[in-house]
Amino acid sequence: MQSMASFVSQNLGAGNPKRAKRSMYTGICVGLVFGCAVFTLVMLKGDLLAGFFSTDAAVIACGFAYLKGFAPETIVTAVMFSMVGYFNGNQKTLWVMMQGLIQTLLVRLPLAYFMSIQPNASLTKIGLAAPASTAFGILLNVGFYIYLNHQQKTALSNQSKTA
Repeated sequence: MQSMASFVSQNLGAGNPKRAKRSMYTGICVGLVFGCAVFTLVMLKGDLLAGFFSTDAAVIACGFAYLKGFAPETIVTAVMFSMVGYFNGNQKTLWVMMQGLIQTLLVRLPLAYFMSIQPNASLTKIGLAAPASTAFGILLNVGFYIYLNHQQKTALSNQSKTA
């Protein structure tokens, strides 16, 4: 996200907004490759990963259960971080802060709490709160991206009319 913001802002400053957008898409694609690999590793060998932090079989089993729910986060984060980096590079930092607060306070925390109070609550279901929140954040960001593109096209159209 940090390098994406720098790359985007450099390209915008150089008058190359198309390259800035392409960088976001490239970041998403590269991130998805690594995210899918980590997702697969977590789903197939999450017990091995949890074993790095404890030798207690019960702790490893609970860690693996949580990781199964959290695993989709490795995929959706690739999209989210690239979009957030793009918006930061576009000086839309207020939006980045707002969408982060919205997805955390309106989706992640309430969903984790809701999953935790269910009969037979499981760490897998609680773990799903993170990727669900990030997926919601992606929807917010796609909407803002469409809005931002519309505003940029309108500004260009108005400039050409006055010229």
